[in-house]
Amino acid sequence: MPSWPCSLQRLLLQLLALCCAMVLLLPTRLLGADEPASVNPSTVKEHAEAFIQKIHTGALATMSDEQVRQTFAQLNPQVIPAYLEMGVKPLNEYELWMKREERLTSGWTTQPFLNYVKYRHQPRQVYMKWLKDSPKSGQEIIYDETKRKDASYGHIGGFFNVTSIWTSIDGSMAKGNSNHTVRDLGLQSIVSILLDSNRQRLKDGVPTAPDQIEITQVNGDRVVALTWVNPVGQHHSYAAKSRVCLDLKQPWVRQIESWDERGELFERISFDKIVPAQFTDADFDPKNSHYAF
Repeated sequence: MPSWPCSLQRLLLQLLALCCAMVLLLPTRLLGADEPASVNPSTVKEHAEAFIQKIHTGALATMSDEQVRQTFAQLNPQVIPAYLEMGVKPLNEYELWMKREERLTSGWTTQPFLNYVKYRHQPRQVYMKWLKDSPKSGQEIIYDETKRKDASYGHIGGFFNVTSIWTSIDGSMAKGNSNHTVRDLGLQSIVSILLDSNRQRLKDGVPTAPDQIEITQVNGDRVVALTWVNPVGQHHSYAAKSRVCLDLKQPWVRQIESWDERGELFERISFDKIVPAQFTDADFDPKNSHYAF
């Protein structure tokens, strides 16, 4: 070091120490500690499998709220979409009781749609009924891609149920019920949205760890809620902000909430009950005597 006055040398050393301390105090996400330069896919798979095992043994459900928050905060961010993808793979057939609130062309649904759904992922077959106390109560639709991939068969509810008709799955009538098509009613479509969003964030160099981790409830069940906020101007994202509630007893999504760039909520979809099932062809046949087609 040049022969500077001792006082100047001390000042330089103090400044250097201060800079080092400031770096150490920076948030880990700012430093990119939660975003490894490269993630070994096999390692992520192993961690995801281990996490699902922790869920199935009941270990996650018995944790305190703070322990659950810390567990998710310490996960490699890539484990979250990986374990959710693994979690729905065994679910080819199941029953759903769901609650839907969406911002449709007519505006926000002031009263939630309450639906019962029979869902078969492969081949894609769906039976859906609007339940009592729901708008459009009594309405039913059936979608069967082995019969027609582009249309569903259905009828309206109440006294006006005089006939059943085929309608396009993405036509104006379908859009009056939901912004999603009948093909996208299952858990798999929600997981697909999360996987696509994760891939896009990786591509854009945006951190993939949740921005917020909370404990809340869905239909009386304790869940962990993960919130992701996308950078302003990321127009190709599904939503500007997403909040996903995850079950603590099963590796499943229980609710998704999505906001647009104006900060307006445009959907809240809750899965109040999920029951694995084994269906027969009669479950997706309009001639089923339990249906009103």
